[in-house]
Amino acid sequence: MALRSLLFFSFLLLPALGQQPGGSDDLRSLLEFKKGFHDDPSGLVLASWNPASTAGGGCPSSWHGVACDGNGAVVGVALDGLGLNGNLKFATLLGMRSLRNLSLSGNNFTGRLVPAIGAMTSLQHLDLSGNRFYGPIPERITELWGLVYLNLSYNGFSGVFPSGLWKLQQLRVLDLRSNALRGDVGALLSELRNVEHLDLSYNEFYGGLSMGLANLSSLAITAKHVNLSSNKLSGVFFTGESLQLFKNLEILDVGDNQLTGELSSFEALTNLRVLHAGKNQLYGSLPLDLVGSSMALVELDLSGNGFTGKLLIVSVATDLKYGVTVLVVGPIFNINSTSLKILNLSSNALSGSLPSNIGSCSTLDLSTNMISGDLSPMQKWGAMLEIVDLSSNLLSGSLPNLTSQFEVLTSIKIRNNSLLGMLPSVVGGSPKLSVLDLSLNNLTGPLLPSLFTSSSLTYLNLSGNHFTGTLPIQMPHSTESLVLPSVLHMEFLDLYDNSLSGPLPAEIVQMQKLKLLDLGKNSFSGEIPTEIGKLPDLEVLDLSMNHFKGQIPDMPQPSLKSFNVSYNDLSGLVPENLRKFRDDSFHPGNALLVLPNGVSGIDSQPGFINNEGQGHHSKSRVRIAIIVGSIGAVVLIFFIFMAVYKIRTQELCGRNGFSGHTSGRDVKLGRFIPPNFFRSHKNDAVTSSVSFSNDHLLTSAAQAMPAHKEIVTETVERGFSVSREVGSEAPSHCARDGCASGGGFNLSPGFPLNPSAPFVNADFTDQPVVLDVYSPDRLAGELFFLDTSLAFNAENLSRAPAEVLGRSSHGTSYKATLHTGHVLTVKWLRVGLVRRKKEFAKEVKRIGSIQHPNIIPLRGYYWGPREQERLILSDYVYGDSLALHLHDARSLNAKRNMETLEVTWNRKRKVGKGEGDFQKAGRREREEKLGAQE
Repeated sequence: MALRSLLFFSFLLLPALGQQPGGSDDLRSLLEFKKGFHDDPSGLVLASWNPASTAGGGCPSSWHGVACDGNGAVVGVALDGLGLNGNLKFATLLGMRSLRNLSLSGNNFTGRLVPAIGAMTSLQHLDLSGNRFYGPIPERITELWGLVYLNLSYNGFSGVFPSGLWKLQQLRVLDLRSNALRGDVGALLSELRNVEHLDLSYNEFYGGLSMGLANLSSLAITAKHVNLSSNKLSGVFFTGESLQLFKNLEILDVGDNQLTGELSSFEALTNLRVLHAGKNQLYGSLPLDLVGSSMALVELDLSGNGFTGKLLIVSVATDLKYGVTVLVVGPIFNINSTSLKILNLSSNALSGSLPSNIGSCSTLDLSTNMISGDLSPMQKWGAMLEIVDLSSNLLSGSLPNLTSQFEVLTSIKIRNNSLLGMLPSVVGGSPKLSVLDLSLNNLTGPLLPSLFTSSSLTYLNLSGNHFTGTLPIQMPHSTESLVLPSVLHMEFLDLYDNSLSGPLPAEIVQMQKLKLLDLGKNSFSGEIPTEIGKLPDLEVLDLSMNHFKGQIPDMPQPSLKSFNVSYNDLSGLVPENLRKFRDDSFHPGNALLVLPNGVSGIDSQPGFINNEGQGHHSKSRVRIAIIVGSIGAVVLIFFIFMAVYKIRTQELCGRNGFSGHTSGRDVKLGRFIPPNFFRSHKNDAVTSSVSFSNDHLLTSAAQAMPAHKEIVTETVERGFSVSREVGSEAPSHCARDGCASGGGFNLSPGFPLNPSAPFVNADFTDQPVVLDVYSPDRLAGELFFLDTSLAFNAENLSRAPAEVLGRSSHGTSYKATLHTGHVLTVKWLRVGLVRRKKEFAKEVKRIGSIQHPNIIPLRGYYWGPREQERLILSDYVYGDSLALHLHDARSLNAKRNMETLEVTWNRKRKVGKGEGDFQKAGRREREEKLGAQE
């Protein structure tokens, strides 16, 4: 009886034992998870994830992206790159106890990672990259003991990354790039144990890389790929001892941070293939082993740093007689590596000549340095070169007539140098050349016709040279007519500021992909061809400063964004589709060009339109404009007079606040882009007034307030005079003379300082005032030199202590002391004074070439990405201003007392004689140039 009962119960248990208990749970979890899907562009998921397709609640293997093991349990969900949308609830997956792979990359999912995800301990592969997940990463993610692959890149995760990564002993890949995560990178690196691939780029991690060997050894032994770029790292680079630990490292990227110091030797990293350390604050000499034959580097990027010194060649030589191995240092930098393909050393302060050997490089960027000499070393470069950029150096001479080197070249940029001569014919015949930029040089001769028939050239910039002749696209029926290919891929054609002449050929219509056409500042003549309106993709057209006549053709392109035909002799009515552009697109010049409102060019009469009514209305409008303008002028003069009176009154008050000789007060510039911000403490009371004067230096013998008080100054964009006083009464002398007190503008800390604004002059107490000036922006412009005697970069200039010297209608002058002790005068140009970089560079070079004992020569200039970032550099000359040479100290006191200025005749005579000598030298120089031309 007992045996029968046992057999009966065993029979009942058999079906239960045969079931897969996890199958039904997994099915329910996936269906709940599916409820977060809102959109399925492919239709693969929503259509297939149907409970009816599973028999008896087993494994849904027919569902798209779902994988099961042999027992029917779901072990993987992979829905990568399907474009799915939805707000996911990860808590719905907690019941899937066998899930090892969850991959949802390349979708548009949103939502948060819940702390309960730490309960999914079976997970080995978690990929949520390329979505819109947000919020902090929960600390319990470090409880996923079996995790091997974790990819959370390209999302919106934020906050401090949790500690405890040391628990994930199996983790091999950690990818967190492109989020808003932060934390101490040193603490995070020290917790990693066996990671091979680490990517923290494009986040907000901070800290330095100077960690102890014990903290770094666990990661260094296994790491092959380390990317820490585009964070907020600071401090020194890895030490030499630390680098030696990375025996297996293949890729190291620390670019776009704030790392400082010198680079150690990389000779021990024999497996290193890629090193990116650009856009930092590294300095010193280049580690020569990086381009030596012992390294296996393929890519090297050290651009945007402060590396200095001449380019040297270091080779190993052995004395067979004595058995001694020595390093031989030569005058030219060579690249002996046979593996290096991409080398970027741009935007440093390297000097010397071009290397005579570049190894097997296919991409070479040495732009924005101080490399001098000619281009003859290029003749020894290998035939594997595809991209070369030597722009913004001090190169001279002519372009070599290279042959084999141009066979595979796709891009040549040697802009902003001092190249001479004509274009070699081989340049136009390069079969793969796509980009050619030789702008801002002194090249002469005619343009090569082959450049305009090339089927590969897309970008041609020859602006800022001295090319002559016509645009070599021959007119029809000419015996020398060129047969244009059926397809021209030219998209960018810039010939601005040359000496080209003749008509604009109608064959320009063959360049159907043209987006920019700049022929301004030449001597083109004739009519603008109507075919120019048939360029469908044209976005920028500049024909200004030529001799075009006739009417403007219709330009129906909707893509046209910039249009300029000013300074020509055009006439007729402006086409309707061009009336969206401002008046300065047509004027000055074009006196006979008629605007749609009946008013033609600047010098034309209102009655030019053949419509009496329109002419009558135009005359009425002119009369009204004259009356309103006259009234406005009177009001403006009155306000100017009052402003000048107020400024003079404040000057008299400010000058009574100190005595003795005054010199400039140090103002530390954190960056020279733009001159930054005055930083203040919100809780500190400001107790002294600061006035802004038009003709005073920021004085340093001036005394300031105690440490717990601070002057906060700010200037406004238009350069108005501003004063501020908080928490203190006006000085007695101001009360007598009517100085401005208190009121002023309510200044907020962090307001940008404008170079056009007046300068600071203050009343002082006991301590020298230091205005801490800083900028949140990184340097993004270019620093150009006119000679090779100076060796510094934009970063050195930005760190130089500076003081205000004076202000003129052109901008503000600063005295800047470099780290080497060299003192410069930095002229910060007024906004709007400089428009085009080409004209500016050419004019600076011209002025810099003037030599006269009474003229301080220009040493260089800085061109930033924004209009207010234009600086001119020259040597600082110690001494007083011209005003002090004309008026001695007694005259300044006399001016305060409203007495007559005393000017000594001897001093005036010396100044007049110097001015006359200068003008005589200028005339002599012009006569010599004219004689040379004749």
